[in-house]
Amino acid sequence: MLRVRGTNSDGVWSSHEASLEIHVLPPPWKRPGFFVFSAMITLGALAWAYHARVAQLRRARVAQETFSRRLIESQEAERQRIAGELHDSLGQNLAVIKNSALLGLRDGGGSQKRFDEISSTASLALEEVRQIARDLRPYQLDRLGLTRALRSLVNQANDSSPVAFTAEIDPVDDVFLRKEDQINLYRVVQESVTNILKHSAATEARLTVTRGEKSVIVRMEDNGRGFDAESPDRAGDGFGLSGMSERARILGARYAIRSAPGKGTAVLLEIPLREEQA
Repeated sequence: MLRVRGTNSDGVWSSHEASLEIHVLPPPWKRPGFFVFSAMITLGALAWAYHARVAQLRRARVAQETFSRRLIESQEAERQRIAGELHDSLGQNLAVIKNSALLGLRDGGGSQKRFDEISSTASLALEEVRQIARDLRPYQLDRLGLTRALRSLVNQANDSSPVAFTAEIDPVDDVFLRKEDQINLYRVVQESVTNILKHSAATEARLTVTRGEKSVIVRMEDNGRGFDAESPDRAGDGFGLSGMSERARILGARYAIRSAPGKGTAVLLEIPLREEQA
């Protein structure tokens, strides 16, 4: 409340005073409604952050469960495939060897033709055993080293398929990679080769392994039929692609697939090198 009195020229004060009532409003951040509004905003933000975090964890759990399920399915399919190969091919060849040997004994020593048949079948069975062993464990890594193992993988595909494979591979044996990292790198290339042979209908394919100052870049490309790499259903094409992606994640590598219908496919894997690795 503002009160005012005045005086005349003789200095006599007026007996009446004028008054003015003034209301000073507090700033917005000091008003009661502001605290209520702020509390509501804070609680809403906390609730949103909580639900977002829960949804993120739920998506991660679902993705992990999906991958684990597909991994188990892949392992079971691989066991079934190996069991089938052991029974249908290797088992039959050993049965042929056994029967040929029994017939030779019954015939009193057998002929040279029968011995040649036993030798040929035994060689075929031995090669099948080696192929099964290669699928189970890339022993070339232990015997040849990573560089020669990759070249051997491409050469074998080139010799056993109509696809013309070429390779340019920098020496990477002196790059520090743990044994399991070498296996993961080898498996990514092996899966890429398998996909080309089974699905691409390509006539040419090329593997390049380039060692840079800070990374090793692996690129496998073909001129096959390709596919829609941006399709959300891409993961449904089989375990191979998700398995390659998971191996890339374990390697800490940048992984990309570039493809389009009728334009071939390129698989890119860039493995970073730490300072002590370069």
